[in-house]
Order: sequence, then C-alpha cells, then structure tokens
Amino acid sequence: MDTPYLRLCPDRPAAGEAVRDELHDRIARNPGDANAWTRLLVAQPEEGRKDVLRAAAVLAPNNHNVARMRAVEALQAGRLAEGTSLLVQILRNRPWSDVARALVQIARTREGVELLRPHLGVASEWLPQVLAAADGLKVPPGEMLPLVAAAMQRKTLPDRTRRAYMRSLKASGNWLDAHGLWLAYQGNNVPLLFNAGFDQPIEQDGFDWELSAAPRSRAGALVAQQSFAKRGLVLEVEFTGRSFTAPLARQFLFIRPGSYRMHGEYMGTKLRSEQGLNWAVACTAGRKVLAGKSAALKDTGGKWQAFDLAFIIPADCGMAAMLELRPVSEYEATAGMKGHIAFDGFSLDSNSP
Repeated sequence: MDTPYLRLCPDRPAAGEAVRDELHDRIARNPGDANAWTRLLVAQPEEGRKDVLRAAAVLAPNNHNVARMRAVEALQAGRLAEGTSLLVQILRNRPWSDVARALVQIARTREGVELLRPHLGVASEWLPQVLAAADGLKVPPGEMLPLVAAAMQRKTLPDRTRRAYMRSLKASGNWLDAHGLWLAYQGNNVPLLFNAGFDQPIEQDGFDWELSAAPRSRAGALVAQQSFAKRGLVLEVEFTGRSFTAPLARQFLFIRPGSYRMHGEYMGTKLRSEQGLNWAVACTAGRKVLAGKSAALKDTGGKWQAFDLAFIIPADCGMAAMLELRPVSEYEATAGMKGHIAFDGFSLDSNSP
C-alpha cells in the first residue's frame, strides 16, 4: 500500500467475457469440442449467436439448448413446421415448461393441429405436458379439443390425461365438448343410460355413474358395485347411521326434450329409514326444474322389486339432465340411515314419437 496511486492488477474482464474467452480458446485448440460449442452458444450475446448456432447444430444437434435456439430461429424465419418439430423433440426428451407453453401457443393457432399432426404418433410423450401447461396458462380447455380429439383418434392419448382433460371440460361448463369427447372415446355407440345394469367397471371422469365417496371410517353411506349371486354386479349402498351427502349416485343424461320412462329393480335389506329413497331427474339449466321422480323406495325384506320413473324433459332443461339417487327427506341425510339397498337392471326408453 506504499504506492496506492499505482494499479497493481489489470482490470478483470466481465464474467461473461471470461467464459467466452475460455471457450474460444478451447475451440481453437479443438474445433470439434461439441461441449465447448454448446456452452458458447448459451454464453454468446444474441447478435453474435448465428455462426455459433450453425456450428453447434452440426456437432450437437440433439442438445436441448441447441434444439431450442434452432426452434426459435426457425419460428422467427417462418419455418413453422421445422420449429414445431424441434420443440416436440425437446419435450419428448425432457420436461421443459417454457417449451410446453410455446407448443400451447402453437396449438391455439389456426394451423396448430396440422403443425402438430405429424407428431401425434408419439403424443403420449409430449401432449400431457402441453395440456398441463395450457391449464397453468388458464387457457379455456375447449381450445385444446381439436388437438386432444386428433390424439384420441390416433389412440396415443394416455388414459390418465384423457380423464384429467375431461374433468377440466366439465368443470368449465363445456358440456357439449366433454360429451363429444366421451362419444369419440366410446366409439359413438352410447345408450341413453350408460352402464344401465352396473355390470361394467365405472369409467371415471366420463359420463358413467358418479358415486358418492368418503373415508370409510367417517362415511354415512358406502356406495359401490358389488357382486350378487345370479345377477353379477349391482349398485349397493350400505348406510352406517352417520350423516351423508346427497346425491348418493348420479349420471348426467344427454337426451332431447320429451317424455321418458326408466325401469329398474331394487332390494332393501334391514333398511331403517322413515321415508326411504328415490331416483329423480332434474334439469341443469333454465328453471332447473325437477323433471320427475320415482315413488319412495324402502325396505323389501331382501326381495328384488321393480320400480318405474316417468319424467318429461322440457325444452329449457339445458345440455344435460341429472339422474340422482337421494333420500326422500333431506333431514335423513343429516340424521343418518341404517341398512342396505341395491339396484340393478335399469333401462331408459323414450316415450316421444
């Protein structure tokens, strides 16, 4: 410190410059050093990146940073198919939220589905990330329907992803889109009442039966498919005496305005209920009227009996009506019930000409 007016050390270059100098030196000694080229590409200012990108693309075309910058360059130059292909390639190899969000924006364009169509054969490797990114961006789920439907047609949409997307459509009120996707999944061969005999495993998040669920230790009603001798699977409700939430079971019906009649069978065993239960159909829009309800269903001493439910769907009922199983008196849901009741052999027919 005896000569403070003298500079003892030269000025150090900025960190970025030092890194670039080191990488340039490595490349000068070994022009084929792919790692040095890819690192230099990231460290290089944008104005000097073009030549570096050209070399990095030759030596390390599959590096994720190289692929991303190649995609950006292609998209900016209007080479949309090339840029989209590179983004899909990145997402197939590693999760990257920025890339997924970029593909969301591409999918929302008019030509988006056509740009992504060549990659639908491997949609299971990238589409779930794109749909998750769309949800994070608050994109209306209906905007992604053409892409999802195209993947379903190719049978490359993972079932978990399909169910999650169906949930988002229903939650956002896109009933028509959700039901259209359900029809496509079922092969467009869907009866008025789906899984009417309760014989098939319930399709979660679609337009099959929706059952009330609660932890067994606290449930007032346990609703499940059970096997019965000579009948196969039936719908059974076991009441534990605790309070429960209605409806116990529900299915959304996509049916036209008109007159309908549902037939079914039920069996009550040691069912302790003052007024019993009934099946009812209610509208989801308009005046939200009760379209019809069955007579009260009570204990039958363990014998199967038939019941009917006649109802009329008005013109302002909405896109769907709800078929629900409820206690006749709401207070019994709070007070709790005891015993069992089971249902089987449902059918739904139109009485309209």
